[in-house]
Amino acid sequence: MLLKVFGAILAVLLLTACQPLPGTTPTPAARASHETAIQPSPWASATVLPSVYKDTWLCFAVEVPEGWFTDGVPGGFASFAPPARQASFRITQVALEELTLERALNEVRRGPLGAHIQEIAETFVDNHPALWITFQPNAEFSFVVLAIAPDCGDGPHALFISMAGAADRESFEAFLNSIRFISPEDTTGVR
Repeated sequence: MLLKVFGAILAVLLLTACQPLPGTTPTPAARASHETAIQPSPWASATVLPSVYKDTWLCFAVEVPEGWFTDGVPGGFASFAPPARQASFRITQVALEELTLERALNEVRRGPLGAHIQEIAETFVDNHPALWITFQPNAEFSFVVLAIAPDCGDGPHALFISMAGAADRESFEAFLNSIRFISPEDTTGVR
């Protein structure tokens, strides 16, 4: 009998611990969402719509093909991998005092990847200027794109978008084309 009472109390405590307190702001983990996209990604089949991974803290959304693995912490990083896992893609926030592409590039040059830079080129992510970095074959990443996500409510964010694994430039370009920066209107009611 005592065991049943203890179990019931424990269940009630666990359920109430999972509920936000009245008047509190949800944690960043509560802000990521997976939604159904209206238009299919170029990676998806003609009959299956991809899902959308949205991070309202870092102001981006990614169309994710069916069967892909996703992981992440809103406001920190998001990772994406196809079922065969031959390559993986990651979007990570980079903390910078001055939010410029030049400053982001200087951070990469100073870090452990700096010695592995093979090529730097200008590019775009969702019509926003970005820098494409190609690394030598022995580096941790094949490609990295540095981008500044526009302000969607709490200021712009520097993003480090990377590909590890297979050095397939076309796959990375397709992933970059699936990224959309979101506006403050897209975060209404979420923040």
